[in-house]
Amino acid sequence: MRLSALTASTLALVTSSALLVARPASTAPETRATVTAIGGMAAGGCKSVATFTSSALPELLKAGCMTYHAGTNAGATSALDLTTLGKDNVAACAQVLTKVSLANKPQSVIIKVAAGTQTHMGGRVADLQGYTAAMLGWMNNE
Repeated sequence: MRLSALTASTLALVTSSALLVARPASTAPETRATVTAIGGMAAGGCKSVATFTSSALPELLKAGCMTYHAGTNAGATSALDLTTLGKDNVAACAQVLTKVSLANKPQSVIIKVAAGTQTHMGGRVADLQGYTAAMLGWMNNE
C-alpha cells in the first residue's frame, strides 16, 4: 500500500524504541508525507519528493546502494531501508531524510558514507562531486 494512498488509517513504525506515526499530507501521489514523533525521536517528512526523485534517487541507484540497503543485507537495510526506492518515493524520501543533517547538509551521513569519511560497510561512490551536488540539490529543497 502506498503511503500517499492512506486516507483514514495511519501507519505506525517502531524504530529505536520510538513510535512514529506517518500520515499523508494529501491523497495525491508523490506528495509530502509527515511523520509525527512519539517518544523523543525527531519528526520529519520530505518537502520535495519531486526533487528527491529527480536528483537523489538516480544517484543512490548509480552508486549501487540498492545492492545491500534493499533487503539483501539485514544490517544495511536496518541502517537505511531503501526497499521502497523507485516504488514508493514518498516513503523512500522520508527514509533517506533520516540520514540528512538539515543544519549542516554537507556533513550529512548520506554524504559522509559515500565519501568514505564515516564508517560504512559499502564502498565509496565513484563520482563524489556529482553525487554530492545531486544530494545537496535535493537537500536544499528540504
